[in-house]
Amino acid sequence: MIQMKELSILGRSVSLQQRTKAQLKGINIGESLTFSFYDGEFYGMNLLFLKPKKNNPTPRECSITAERMQTIFGLPVIFILSPGPSFERQRLIDKSVYFVMGNKFAFLPTLVAYARMRKTQPAKHLSLVAQYTLLYHLQVESLEGLSAREMTEKLPYSYESITLGLTCLEDLNLCKKIQKGQKNKIVHFLAKGRELWDKAQEYLVNPVEKRLFCDSLNSDVDYTNCNINALSHYSWLNSEDCRMIMMSKKELQRLIDNKALLNMNEFDGKVMIEVWKYPVISSLCTSSKWVDKLSLAISLREDTDARVEGEISRVINEIEWMD
Repeated sequence: MIQMKELSILGRSVSLQQRTKAQLKGINIGESLTFSFYDGEFYGMNLLFLKPKKNNPTPRECSITAERMQTIFGLPVIFILSPGPSFERQRLIDKSVYFVMGNKFAFLPTLVAYARMRKTQPAKHLSLVAQYTLLYHLQVESLEGLSAREMTEKLPYSYESITLGLTCLEDLNLCKKIQKGQKNKIVHFLAKGRELWDKAQEYLVNPVEKRLFCDSLNSDVDYTNCNINALSHYSWLNSEDCRMIMMSKKELQRLIDNKALLNMNEFDGKVMIEVWKYPVISSLCTSSKWVDKLSLAISLREDTDARVEGEISRVINEIEWMD
């Protein structure tokens, strides 16, 4: 079978390098007989391409294989398929299978977003994934010298999303991606600790999307504490009588659907709910009773109370930076 050497994606040529048997450790005989495996890079994102040696597999087979290959190799999987009928393409899309089919059809939503981002002007603010990555690095565990694939074991985001986040950090001159070997890139942060935090100030985004209030919350979930009550935990400031918790937009909608919020409004109540744009920054698969210190500081930037400003400054000055 003739080896492929390149592929065109969104008008951009992608060089392909076929994997050797030694690089396919973990796959079974059936998979090795069914597909040829190629490595390729698209705008700095490492990808794994599978080309059937004979006929196109069914969409279900592609979905199962993609999930298995991503588990083994930790890379996004794209199938290089022969032209097929429209119903076959739709079934592949319905199963979220990434594919290129001939020269006319492709389903690569993440790569399309990636390509569009790279064609625009460099980032002016941190993306949510970029900010989460930076604050995790500063507070939880150093990410220095790790690849995007290695970070998927630590951060609540996909390889593709982390790659985009690192690109944003690089655009803002907060980190640099360094080539390590032929197919791997690792991150190097361009400052450390407090210096890196100070350097990022003009690019930080408020993690709070909106604030709501209610008189009671009918839920057994132990939500993370935020706002002044979280600051009181970290400082000498007194806490408020109002319960202050954070959650995602999805969690809030579930509570609304279950009619778990009494007298929800935008002004006052016994419970204040902050809807956050990214998850609690902590070690993966662990919960935290309090939002992290740096996100908290960003969320309270608009609070003009001198006591709040003073305690935030003191909390940041006492942080033990993790890098």
